[in-house]
Amino acid sequence: MEITIHRLGREELLKTFTASEAKRRPQEWILDTETDGLEVLGPESKHSAWYIGLMPFGTPHVFIISIEEYREWGLAEWFKDMRFIGHNLRFDFHALDLQPKQLWKDTMVAAYFNHTSGRRSMDHIARVNGWENIPTPDLLKQGRIGEIPKEELFEYLANDCLLTAKMAKRVSVIGANQLDRRVEQAVYNMECRGVRLLTEQFDLVQHELEEILEERTLALRSEGMHDNLNSPIHMSAWLLSKGCRLPYTPSGQPSTAKIVLQQLADGGNRYAQLILDYRKAVKLKTSFIEPLPKLTQDGILYPKTNTTRTKTGRFSCDTPNLQQIPKRGPLGKAIRGCLTSADNTGVIACDFSQIELRVAAAFAEEAVLLEAFEQGNCPHTQVAAKMVGKTTDQVTPDERFKAKAVNFGILNGMGASRLAVELKTDRSVATKFLNDYRRNLPQLYSWMESVWREAEAYQLARTVEGRTRIFSVREETRPAVSVIVQGSAAELMRHALVAVEQAGLNPFLSIHDEILIPGTEKYDSLERLENLQEVMETAANAAYPEVFSSVQFSASANFGSTWGDV
Repeated sequence: MEITIHRLGREELLKTFTASEAKRRPQEWILDTETDGLEVLGPESKHSAWYIGLMPFGTPHVFIISIEEYREWGLAEWFKDMRFIGHNLRFDFHALDLQPKQLWKDTMVAAYFNHTSGRRSMDHIARVNGWENIPTPDLLKQGRIGEIPKEELFEYLANDCLLTAKMAKRVSVIGANQLDRRVEQAVYNMECRGVRLLTEQFDLVQHELEEILEERTLALRSEGMHDNLNSPIHMSAWLLSKGCRLPYTPSGQPSTAKIVLQQLADGGNRYAQLILDYRKAVKLKTSFIEPLPKLTQDGILYPKTNTTRTKTGRFSCDTPNLQQIPKRGPLGKAIRGCLTSADNTGVIACDFSQIELRVAAAFAEEAVLLEAFEQGNCPHTQVAAKMVGKTTDQVTPDERFKAKAVNFGILNGMGASRLAVELKTDRSVATKFLNDYRRNLPQLYSWMESVWREAEAYQLARTVEGRTRIFSVREETRPAVSVIVQGSAAELMRHALVAVEQAGLNPFLSIHDEILIPGTEKYDSLERLENLQEVMETAANAAYPEVFSSVQFSASANFGSTWGDV
């Protein structure tokens, strides 16, 4: 289809909007923006839109508007009521600082629904479909939009609008379901709210970490490690000089991977433990202590929630990646203790209890797990009792810990080698533990094997919503179980997040199985806490009753002045 590029004045453009909306069926508009960079979240973001492309869906016309015209003409008031189609539209809305009222259709989200492990860039989709395409200009990739001739930039922007229209027609029936449209709106609103960084507390944590890092550096130096502490080659040479035995990587280098060092440390090797302690402190410094202050805007962080990034369908987070703050250890809690709601009214947090294990139990109809959930017992204790032939009150904490490691690990494809690390034992003991687990939870294993057989036969796995991971011929299909279990749990989280947003509870962060909302001025609003818990439980249990009728999803909520307090 040949397209025509238009540059209209304000009155002509508004007449076009009015004429389109006067139709019996409201017009859908393709929307795309060209920006001077990718950091567009927050009111004081580093980058923003320079030009906007608008294309009435089903027509060959593209209207180009500059950001100055958008602002001076008051187009945000028109845009917020329009029905948009786009590719990664949340990015465009952030770039325009736009609060849309209508649900939108996102072709990138639809493509992800159909193939969670596939590439989703416009250039790639155009190449796969054999569509003519103008590749992304190098200057645009470098953030040098002002150096691109306008005519060239406008042609590229119009081309992106045309490609989006083609994708919208291709995925109009499959993907882009109503749930994902509501999720995108909820996540966009959540991203706009932000998370406050409490600078005074943060400065104290930074000082404490610097002291810890200095202590751990001196500990390594005192043991004769005088080379680069951040070099795996130098670290492996030092360990070898201390008589440590290391496995070798495929490239022929001695490995100092975390799992290798953890196995050595569990065996009593203090050199490996020194390295682990040092690396943990360095990771906290480079991942959080150094970047967080640089990412704030007037004291507020605006982390990006990725709804189309993981192969299982779970959300991920970046800039900053708050999901990676360690749950265990005082420093991780201390960093969380520096984060609160943007209005500093405290935090109410609610997370689902063992949601993935409940999903697996329902799919497999595993009696041992279903009975534990039905009776309100701890599933890990119940499994441990079954495996060691005891009553639940006779199970030791160590036996429960081992059962818990297997319960979660087995669903993520954990084998004997990895389990041995988790249990701090050797591979033979871990193998026996897996065999005992398999014998005592036969329905779960039978279901898992059926999933593996089907994935191997059809090269795909689907969540309860139908979100699909397609495996290439070179990929191992064992992760199919985690796609179904983790992915289906993520679908329940999607329903919960939408319900929390629609209930007016203003979620500002969603981390794994947890949703955070602002507290009240008193921090201890019991009514608000109970409301959040009820909304999440009701949403999850109402989402797929025909599939999960054998289990009830439960959540627990707590409150505090910061995330660390809850």
